[in-house]
Amino acid sequence: MGKVDLNRENINKCLCATCPVQVDSKCSKDKLELLNQKLEKEGDVRDIFKDEELPLVYCAFGVAECGDLSSTELCKCTQCPVWLENNLANNEPIEYFCVEGVPK
Repeated sequence: MGKVDLNRENINKCLCATCPVQVDSKCSKDKLELLNQKLEKEGDVRDIFKDEELPLVYCAFGVAECGDLSSTELCKCTQCPVWLENNLANNEPIEYFCVEGVPK
């Protein structure tokens, strides 16, 4: 159990882009488009992205800037390989990181 790293490996495993909480979010869709463009660049993810630009890996940095997420939808966090590999079931919150913040 520990802090989730924001890196390309975790970005590639992340399920946030298909999560019902944000699948209808225009803000998230716009950010995913930017993400795909920026991931073509080489370098450390932290040098390429500001946290607020990312529509993924909220377990690594916390609450989304997008205000059009639907927290009434079923969250996919507990099905995510990043969640499983980092044993996030033993943290608070245990899901809805895009709305509730980074696990502690």
